[in-house]
Amino acid sequence: MQKLLIICGCTAVGKSDLALKLSQKINMEIISADSVQVYKGIEIATSKPSRQEIKQCKHYLVDFVNPFETFNAYNFVTEAKKALDEIVKNGKLPVIVGGTGLYIDSLLYGFDFEGTKKAPIYDFKMIFYNDNREVIYSKINKRVDKMLENGLIDEVKALRKIGVTKDCQCMQAIGYKEIWDYLDGEITLDNAIDLMKKNTRNYAKRQLTWFRNEQNKEEWQVKDTDKLIDYLTQYYKEYKKTA
Repeated sequence: MQKLLIICGCTAVGKSDLALKLSQKINMEIISADSVQVYKGIEIATSKPSRQEIKQCKHYLVDFVNPFETFNAYNFVTEAKKALDEIVKNGKLPVIVGGTGLYIDSLLYGFDFEGTKKAPIYDFKMIFYNDNREVIYSKINKRVDKMLENGLIDEVKALRKIGVTKDCQCMQAIGYKEIWDYLDGEITLDNAIDLMKKNTRNYAKRQLTWFRNEQNKEEWQVKDTDKLIDYLTQYYKEYKKTA
């Protein structure tokens, strides 16, 4: 059974930073489990990896879906399996990084519409990366402010110009739907910013609930990152013995 490592957690906790630090220690490639990072042109409010970060460690399932298209858990599993095969063929450890719990579970257990999980398809280690809730909320607020500084409003304007509409799936993402309403004159910019922060905090709460309910996880705190990297480096050494 193919081994894979999963780094999951809520938005703004630092999953990507952890994965990039780990990539300096082990031979790995990343599959993004993020329902919005898949879209081309949807950049600023998604915290996509930069070109430099992608150069440091190859990322899959980022920036490859047209913003007019829909993308769901079935699509994710289909593409993630292709990526997994390629990563293994490259002799590297597949690492799933993201906060879309439905995508991760669908990959690990398959689809079960009766709501009960089947036996896992992969031999996986799941790291639930977590932090103090107030720290996470503070990071969320700062991240939203940074999005505005980085040109989120202009990005949404550009998407509207090429024909992206409000009912496109990508525009349902937090950050985009609020700015869209601001541009339509339905709310003020201050209202939009407040809503972005509130909606992101609420999303983080839902993510935390989802991952806390995962049965086969190991919860690690951000303050223990160095220990975690050492632990996962050892996991990788064991993986290489059996790969």
